[in-house]
Amino acid sequence: MIFKRKKKLTGIFEDLPVAPAAEPKLRDLKKSGRRAMLIPDGPYDPNPSADRLIANTGKQKEVWLEIIYASRHRESKQSSIATFLQENYRVQKWWANSIALMYLAWRASSKSGAESDLLRLVFVIPTTLTLSYTLMSSEGIYGASFKRFLKSVQDQKLVLTFDDETRASLMFEASESNCAVTVEHEFIKDSVSRKTRTKYWNELFRKLSEQVSR
Repeated sequence: MIFKRKKKLTGIFEDLPVAPAAEPKLRDLKKSGRRAMLIPDGPYDPNPSADRLIANTGKQKEVWLEIIYASRHRESKQSSIATFLQENYRVQKWWANSIALMYLAWRASSKSGAESDLLRLVFVIPTTLTLSYTLMSSEGIYGASFKRFLKSVQDQKLVLTFDDETRASLMFEASESNCAVTVEHEFIKDSVSRKTRTKYWNELFRKLSEQVSR
């Protein structure tokens, strides 16, 4: 028997309702552009309140000062600093210029003293590098004038700031069974502050050495 190929029937399901094609889901778009910021009326403000600054830029004053100072714009003018902040940190123009003015005021005041603004001291702690770093990573040893840590590199470096807007960098280096700590305290305004800070560090390391020698 010879089988005939079945003919394909068409039109059987043409009268049935057709489900609408599902529309492709759109992927959530990443938010782009500058941070949402409240732009005040009036001229740029070189001294915005701490609350307004962090609410609108996401960073505290000390952090912005550190960012600019560590960049190639540390000696630049207002327009260059503001452009740097807009392009690299998405800061809105009004706030970028206000931060730039804030930095310029701080830079000018920190260098107003006749003497060098850098105090450099070296201390030796009679214990290991790791223990020295651990002890000096504690906020409590720096007293009431301490503000916050800006940077920490395990067993190598600590950078901290104080209420008077000076900054200290502590570099750690193993020295036989001891630890040598180099202190570079920056932006000291006058000879009185220099003497005060020298006394401060001598006293701090004296107490620290006594503590680890018990």
